[in-house]
Formats: sequence, structure tokens, C-alpha cells
Amino acid sequence: MAIPGARSAGLLDFATGLAIASVGLARDAAEQAAGASELVRAVVTSPVFTSAGTGDEIDEITVSGTAGHHLLALVTTATDARLCLHLALDAERGNIALARHRMRDALRDLAVG
Repeated sequence: MAIPGARSAGLLDFATGLAIASVGLARDAAEQAAGASELVRAVVTSPVFTSAGTGDEIDEITVSGTAGHHLLALVTTATDARLCLHLALDAERGNIALARHRMRDALRDLAVG
């Protein structure tokens, strides 16, 4: 939540749609986790967005609206768990580039820890 403009953040199991951990002003963490997980599953299973033949895999999804942005970064794990970080960012106070940079730092910490 130290990212400027962050409204909420969560670690999601997108295979089940459950929030493992969440913080911030999310109205309903369970509903937000389920919705974000549904989006991630749709993108990572769609042949339109993946190129299995080229080895190109989805590692990040950004959804932008008039009031804010949702950044979803897939977590690489040794156990092939289906995890992602979800950050809701305010459109006026947030900076997508800075948020992406800080999320990458968090992903490295998760991979090490």
C-alpha cells in the first residue's frame, strides 16, 4: 500500500478465485478476488492472448477505467500455484509505471520468500 494512489491490493489464487491476503479499501474482498480471478483465467486460457508456439506467456494484465486502473501480475512459483497480485490504483493519484515497477519488486520478494 506504499505505492502512491493504491486503493487496495491482494494476493489471489486465481484458480479458485479466493483472496489469500488483501489490504485497502476494497468494498468486498471476496467479490473483488472472484472478479479479478475470472478475468485472469479468461486471459491466460485464451488463444487470442497467448502464443504457446512462441513461448510467450502472460505475466501482467492492466485494465484502465475513468476512475482508476487494475494491475494484475502473475506470480511465478516453484509449485505452479496459480497466484497473482492485484493492485487497484486511483487514476488521479496513481502512476502506472511506478506501480508496475513496485509490483515487480514485490513479485521478486514473493519468489525469494
